[in-house]
Amino acid sequence: PARREHKDRFVAGIQDYKRHRLQCTAPRPAGDGAIRVCVRKRPMFDRERQSSEFEVVTVPGTEAGGALASSVLIHDARMHADMKRMILRHHTFNFDCVFGEKADNDLVYQNTCRDLVGLAVAGKAATMMMYGQTGSGKTFTMSAMYDRAVHELFDMVPPDAVISCFFVELAGTKCFDMLNAGGGVDLRQSPSGEVMPFPVCEPEVQNPAGLIGLIRHALSLRATQPTGVHDQSSRSHAVCRIFVTIGNGPEGSLTLVDLAGSEQRIDSAQHNAARRKESAQINASLMALKNCIRAKAKNAANPPTRQAILTQFLRSCFIRGNAHQTLLVATVSPSSKDTEHSLNTLRHACIMDGQSDNAGEVEFGPSHVDGGVVEEVEFGPS
Repeated sequence: PARREHKDRFVAGIQDYKRHRLQCTAPRPAGDGAIRVCVRKRPMFDRERQSSEFEVVTVPGTEAGGALASSVLIHDARMHADMKRMILRHHTFNFDCVFGEKADNDLVYQNTCRDLVGLAVAGKAATMMMYGQTGSGKTFTMSAMYDRAVHELFDMVPPDAVISCFFVELAGTKCFDMLNAGGGVDLRQSPSGEVMPFPVCEPEVQNPAGLIGLIRHALSLRATQPTGVHDQSSRSHAVCRIFVTIGNGPEGSLTLVDLAGSEQRIDSAQHNAARRKESAQINASLMALKNCIRAKAKNAANPPTRQAILTQFLRSCFIRGNAHQTLLVATVSPSSKDTEHSLNTLRHACIMDGQSDNAGEVEFGPSHVDGGVVEEVEFGPS
């Protein structure tokens, strides 16, 4: 309420900061690291503006017409303890690539998933994960990636290529086959160490329409529930894995993971006991994922994949020495009401990016658990 009440003063302070202190950044060139982390900012919704919310996320350089950068700022508007003075904390985070609100789905695809499709066609393994707060555009972005990846995949392979897929839902501690009416399946580890669902329906597909049809059918069965943030929040992790074999070459795979919407405890305050337990399981699995990605970024020998069914399933992404390219796209809402959510998303994304959350590890600079590089500006009495 205080943010909305003092909206004009906060907006003026943000604009002043952007005019005098903001520096534009260019996206980093794609490297050969095992993990890339990108961020996408969604546009403000009309209903948010009508509710007197204001924009608190800035992607430097994109407001003048650009679409790509390597940093993102959160303008955290707060009242001083005396409830008279106002404070703006400007948190700066750096990533491999940041998409402003003017970036369309084609641009996002070209700079994220496109290279992973090429790796799968070349007989390698690659994974793309979509992470973010409920209502931040996460599932919207992943839906666009499904369509573009499928069409480009078929454009890149010869007519005799064998393409198949499975689609499973990970909910709590259970796994369900969404191409077999949501039937339960087990996760089993092969002699090579890879974890696979069994038994699972894995049909071969002959064209893009067939594969997209399977994905949309699976998505239509996915568990959703209203939350304190969104009327149709995804309450499970959706995992689509596409296999590609060309002639006698090695089998490649592309795994697309739409993670369940992350929630803070306040958002589940009105939920019943079952829903609160579900939210706790989702947040626990996302924390386990963060720990495993961080372990991979640090080249750890034994990542903690047994902490959750999600990380067990994605085990091959985290094992040291595996040539498995992993990409994470974090989505953030620009609305002032979502400030804490967006900060939380970017703090976790920084850790997944290998940026240290330990002040003693100086090679990654300042601690991002504290909110990136922070500049604080105080206003006079309102």
